[in-house]
Amino acid sequence: MDDKIDFTNKCDIEDCGLGIVEMDDKTLLRKVDWHLLPIMFLTYFLQMIDKISINYANVMGLQDDLHMTGNDFPWLATAFFIAYAVAEIPQGALLQRFSVTKVLGANVFCWGIILCCSSAAKNFSHMLALRILLGLMEAVIAPSLTMYTSMWYTRAESTPRYGLWYCGLGVGQIVGALISFGAQHAPTSMSFGGWRIMFVVIGVVNILVSLLVIFVLPDNPEKAKFLTETEKQRIGQRLTDDQSGVGSKVFRWRSVLEAFGDLQTWLLVLLTILITIPSGVITTFSAILIKGFGYSSKESALLNMPSGIVSIVATMVSTFAISRGFSRWLAIDLLLIPTLLGSCLMSFLPPDNQTGCLVGIYLVNTTVAPLALIYAWTGANYKGYTMKVSGAAIVSAGFSIANIIGPQTFQAKDAPQYIPAKITIVAVNAAAIVVSTALRIVYGRRNTAADRLGTPARSLVETRPAGKRGVQDVYPDENFRYVY
Repeated sequence: MDDKIDFTNKCDIEDCGLGIVEMDDKTLLRKVDWHLLPIMFLTYFLQMIDKISINYANVMGLQDDLHMTGNDFPWLATAFFIAYAVAEIPQGALLQRFSVTKVLGANVFCWGIILCCSSAAKNFSHMLALRILLGLMEAVIAPSLTMYTSMWYTRAESTPRYGLWYCGLGVGQIVGALISFGAQHAPTSMSFGGWRIMFVVIGVVNILVSLLVIFVLPDNPEKAKFLTETEKQRIGQRLTDDQSGVGSKVFRWRSVLEAFGDLQTWLLVLLTILITIPSGVITTFSAILIKGFGYSSKESALLNMPSGIVSIVATMVSTFAISRGFSRWLAIDLLLIPTLLGSCLMSFLPPDNQTGCLVGIYLVNTTVAPLALIYAWTGANYKGYTMKVSGAAIVSAGFSIANIIGPQTFQAKDAPQYIPAKITIVAVNAAAIVVSTALRIVYGRRNTAADRLGTPARSLVETRPAGKRGVQDVYPDENFRYVY
């Protein structure tokens, strides 16, 4: 669907009986962006650093210091994502009951405390328990940011904003590579090991950012102190006109059941799994794969940095193309083509072809960008607060399931080439193109049927009681259509 943004739009609003006020939407959007997006970006960046910090700790002697043996270390990653998947329902319930910013901020604060406590771990059991707790707390990130973005922007405008905060992942890859490089130069004879110091530093940064989330991010546009009353009214009107926003914060079992019974939910979950398997593998194991091409550990860390650049460029180009009217499903399919090419290069070229294999690694990182588009789809195509929370939580659970499956494709017996894992990346990317196209067909058929019958594409109508200005906030969907 063509949902191109008109950033030059100017509108007239009756300012509570004070006359007609001309407002520039472009100026309003810029004001909202500068107050919200940097903090949202920081939270997504930190959850990426939190996840991969355990890998940096590993090269700094974590396994030796905690007397780990056998498959102890892989279980730290597996346990994290099992907890991540399990926590989606309770975290969704918290988002339904309490303010999104307060739930997110409290969780980010807990991330910081848990990472600081990780520096004091004495054995594998201690670290395992802490990684499980971290997985439970980090499960909030995607649903909360998806919901929060939907509160402020129309469906077309929200897509590049998803891309902006999602770029925290690519920046995390770059910063992570530098941390890994620096960690390999850390002295191993310190009484308080370098990896313990790293956990404390990252933990403290998390705690500081949590304060920004709690005390700087407004709960919703109504409570934004940086907006005038007229600007608040304009944001509400724009969301109403666009059939977007999150609707009333009232729990509805019907909406939960509708989310679980909706075909789009399971296609989005399947697409998330198919995209995240190579995405999770490449972000976690790319340094290992690069090392297998004949580079040293330190060289591998630095050579992994362009992967983050590719992730950022792919995310920003695709999300801004969509804001200019480009189709979401086609953007995903086009992003998966270089991913497919890259996976073939690194799978089937001989390892001594270092340049070709490196190009393959970098191209595969375009698979990171479609997940931002899936989050945008979730925010745009679910109506009502409860259904948006439910849909976002289910899709996020698919993300964690994929991260449980992905590492299992890397078996020690397949080292150093890991051919089965590489072939898996080829297969799931090809399947993801099929699923993305299927979603476009489903959305298109639903819109066509709605046009023929003159009914909304989704029947749920959300209303809210009158606000403090006496204006009833209604989210009608007589003209609601799916975006694709």
